[in-house]
Amino acid sequence: MINELQQLQDEYNALCQRIKPIDGQYTLLTEREDVGVPHVEFTNGEYHYIVTERGLDLSRRSTNDANEILYWMLYDLTFWMGVAYEFKNRVEGPDGRRMMFAYWLEQMKKADQRMADRLEDDIARILAENPFSDHA
Repeated sequence: MINELQQLQDEYNALCQRIKPIDGQYTLLTEREDVGVPHVEFTNGEYHYIVTERGLDLSRRSTNDANEILYWMLYDLTFWMGVAYEFKNRVEGPDGRRMMFAYWLEQMKKADQRMADRLEDDIARILAENPFSDHA
């Protein structure tokens, strides 16, 4: 169990360092903090990506594929980077998601091209259901 989480931490850190190099490691939480942030558990051969707040599970996804959970983790990390970027650089008129999605995808490409290709498909699905809404 510890080996799997340590290996996941090492792989996550390596991918994150491609996005934004820092001294030290990017944090992979392995225990619940109940403040709405995700943590990872490994039990019975499966990784569990869990978000808890005030004692409640807000979301829980499970997989036996390390690449899948790495995608979920980077999806969330780069999503929030995109949100912060759009907020800091907001422009009146165009749908803010234009800038946010572009930055989100750009950060994911830095980490891993295959994950970026998958994210591009995910964004296309989002836009198929909720198209851009630009305002003049």
